[in-house]
Amino acid sequence: MDTMRETLQFNPEQYSLKEILKPEHSALLVVDMQNDFCDPKGKFAKWGRDVSQMQSIVPAVQELIDTAHNAHVPVIFTQGSEDVRFRKGPDLRRAVKWEEKDGDGSVDSERGTFGWEFYKVEPEEGKDIVIEKHKWSAFDGKDKKGRTLNQILEEHGVRSLVITGVVAETCVETTVRDAYGKDYFVVIPRNSIGSNDPEQLKARMKYWEKGFVGDVVDEEEIKQYWPQKVLASE
Repeated sequence: MDTMRETLQFNPEQYSLKEILKPEHSALLVVDMQNDFCDPKGKFAKWGRDVSQMQSIVPAVQELIDTAHNAHVPVIFTQGSEDVRFRKGPDLRRAVKWEEKDGDGSVDSERGTFGWEFYKVEPEEGKDIVIEKHKWSAFDGKDKKGRTLNQILEEHGVRSLVITGVVAETCVETTVRDAYGKDYFVVIPRNSIGSNDPEQLKARMKYWEKGFVGDVVDEEEIKQYWPQKVLASE
């Protein structure tokens, strides 16, 4: 009996990390690096959650952003935006239960507040794309032009998505699964994913490292395949 590789005429080079991470068909996605999740004055910290690990990934995320810019890889930020007008059914029930548990009745990442703003990593005006979203998945949001993430990726010819940011067990994981389900190659930088719960982060990384939805790699390996573009005048 033929193996799957033989039946499908599988070419290992076509699916190598080097091929997957070619700058011309890659994009970097920075998920919800916002004050309410990461800053000590944000809602998560006020609600008693430990935000230190999410703060710790900032240098790694920023370095990947810089690397992507230098390699002409599109950088896309998501910005979670809580708005009761978008609460429906199970999402409304979940929000109410969480708010009751946290005790002060408030929501995180409310549009226009300090908590809604980006934490230490900022999109570059005129270059990076910002998607505002009201649900966990980046694929459910839209940019200022009304484009979904899927439309943006298609316009840029993207086949591979490097996903960074917070929170591992909610918005990051949902986005990772959606990206895989939409046939994007998913790459997860090992030290650029954050959570306020160490056990949840450990569990997600353990699952992702099994390769079911993509590849978990060191940041240095990504930088190896995203070399800096040198201008002709230099």
